[in-house]
Amino acid sequence: LQVQIPFFEVIFCNERSFSATDIVLGVDKLIMSSKEAEIMIEKIAIDLVGQMADTKLIHKDMEERYVYVTICWMEKFITIGTIILISIAVQKFLPTLFFLIFFLGLRKRTGGYHFDKFYQCYLASVLSYLAILGISTSLAAYPQWLLGMLLLAMLGIGMIGTVNHPNMHMDSAELIESKKEARIIVLLEGSIIFCSVLLGADMVYISYMAIAVILCAALLCIAKILKQEVKENEEN
Repeated sequence: LQVQIPFFEVIFCNERSFSATDIVLGVDKLIMSSKEAEIMIEKIAIDLVGQMADTKLIHKDMEERYVYVTICWMEKFITIGTIILISIAVQKFLPTLFFLIFFLGLRKRTGGYHFDKFYQCYLASVLSYLAILGISTSLAAYPQWLLGMLLLAMLGIGMIGTVNHPNMHMDSAELIESKKEARIIVLLEGSIIFCSVLLGADMVYISYMAIAVILCAALLCIAKILKQEVKENEEN
């Protein structure tokens, strides 16, 4: 089965085994395509916002900010769209939907590690999702390990709350509110997951939801370790 995905092509085939060369070439093609996409996205955003400014829909002074926001939305649409298309191709759409809801809802509050370039973020997101497809079934077979990692992730997010990324640059009040929301969201998501276990829900769905929380915690810790945060606005 050959599936067309924006800016690159993924081949799903049960009868063919891929060599290391195939994988390297595929990743190289993905990197080149996502770099081209980054250039195209920026050009489209600049042209679109430029037309809005020319027609007086926005003020000229706000043009740069609108370009940035437009680029962010377009990049997010492409990344999430790619993941959804892959999930449909491998018949994992519903578990992936749960993953995206839990991950995006929590990630918005916690922040965490970010790449500088879109192609890096896109590549990391797609490869991470492919890794999740590979490990989710294995983790579902070992619920004790999965729930143990989930509990550790919840504790980590509960202690850290939010990383104030330089791009966000929140003031003290915004940071305190974001940490509060992050702790509430992680508690809510954790409660939903543990209740689902008690109710005997499918462990595949539970594994996708749990991995979403674990991934958020991992990105949060990576940002802390690499000091990718603004500290001067934090209050003790």
